Amino acid sequence: MDKKEFIAQRMIVILIAFVTGFVIIFLTSTAPFESIKAFMSVPFSNTYFFGNLLATMVPLILTGLAASIAFKSNEFNLGIEGQFYWGALAGTAILLFMKESSPVLTVPVALVVSAAAGGMMASVSALLKSKWNVSELISSLLIGYSLIYITDFFLEGPMLDKNSGLISSQAIPQNFMFARILPPSNLSAGLFIALGLVLLLHLLLEKGTYGLKIAFYGENSRFAKYIGINGKHVVFVSMFLSGALAGVGGIVEILGTQGRMIRSFSAGYGWNGIAVALIARNHPLWVIPAAFLFAFLESAAFASSIFADITPEISKVIQAAVFFLVTASLWKNKRKKG
Repeated sequence: MDKKEFIAQRMIVILIAFVTGFVIIFLTSTAPFESIKAFMSVPFSNTYFFGNLLATMVPLILTGLAASIAFKSNEFNLGIEGQFYWGALAGTAILLFMKESSPVLTVPVALVVSAAAGGMMASVSALLKSKWNVSELISSLLIGYSLIYITDFFLEGPMLDKNSGLISSQAIPQNFMFARILPPSNLSAGLFIALGLVLLLHLLLEKGTYGLKIAFYGENSRFAKYIGINGKHVVFVSMFLSGALAGVGGIVEILGTQGRMIRSFSAGYGWNGIAVALIARNHPLWVIPAAFLFAFLESAAFASSIFADITPEISKVIQAAVFFLVTASLWKNKRKKG
């Protein structure tokens, strides 16, 4: 599929999904035209709503990148949700343990630890596949769900802040938090970390020799083995990087928006990241507009529910339609290729 065909296909998918959402608004809203106008315009109406839209986009960029690098090598990391959550916990633990240290030291250490925590959990699936040919799709999914429950155990036990009124950790020291952009919105300097990782992954996958190895292996693992590419190494590294990006996404969200580790704060980021990667066709640069689309749907549904009689769940309907149509188009393209 060439670039023009790819863009045209994605635009048709998005258009059909929005039409589906608007039909539902017409069926459920007492003032459908006002509701649609609010849905489309409120997120851009002031710096607060627009900043929050961009803040919602940040974790979606990172989970979208996490899914993209795994899918690029024809591996299926379905544990991104758990790796995101687990990485956030690991980084939060470091920040609280080193709270008396300088932010210049502590924040980078927390980012590295979160990346390592997410990466190691994802690489377990690669190890199981290389040793015993266990499907990484199943193992990553099961390990990811297990990580959610293990993380909740720590939040409800050793890391619980009994004075917070929530199931959460203690608050992160304010001097560790990322600087805010477009106040009073939640947008932080974490946006620049996300964009920097997009550029870095673009250079790795599209310009570097290792990206060529991943592409060869993802397209045809037998041919890749024939020309001397170590398939086990490619799988391990791509899965580790996938989990690492998810883990970084977790701690960036804590330092940029949450300010503490709150139970279930990450619900949906992993699965939406997979949808973002599918829309972007695993291309790092296309992850940005795909993440913006999903962030817009979330922000528009929430913001317009304040000014019109729309329920926030309308965004889930449109997201589901996008996901279904993109998946169907990918299946159709693969069937034609076969």
